[in-house]
Amino acid sequence: MGVLTETTMRLRKEMAAWRQIRVELQDDLVRQTGERRRRVSALCAGFARDRAGAHSAWFGPTLSERQTAERQQQHGLAMAARATQPPATLKAEPQRHKPAKPVLSPTALPPVAPLARAPRASFKRSKKH
Repeated sequence: MGVLTETTMRLRKEMAAWRQIRVELQDDLVRQTGERRRRVSALCAGFARDRAGAHSAWFGPTLSERQTAERQQQHGLAMAARATQPPATLKAEPQRHKPAKPVLSPTALPPVAPLARAPRASFKRSKKH
């Protein structure tokens, strides 16, 4: 009986050791996967930058880049104009006009109240089995 007990204990220890190795291998794979994802994302971002640079070199700036440059230029001009103007004085509030009265045309019909809903016919019929 001692040999069987020793063999069982040795098998149990081997199983625990293999389980520990498997857990470490899984943890290592998870870590490597995260690192690879980061490296691939950085590589894809580099490719996208290179492609955008080549595109702008061949075709010029994109529409959004042109619009952004125009906005920045207009903003710079507005800031420069604002810096050269004297400080604004308080102005009187502009006169406000009264809203125009609605004019009813002679052919316009008066509003009509909505009609009541018609009762729906029942489609249930007696079952003939």
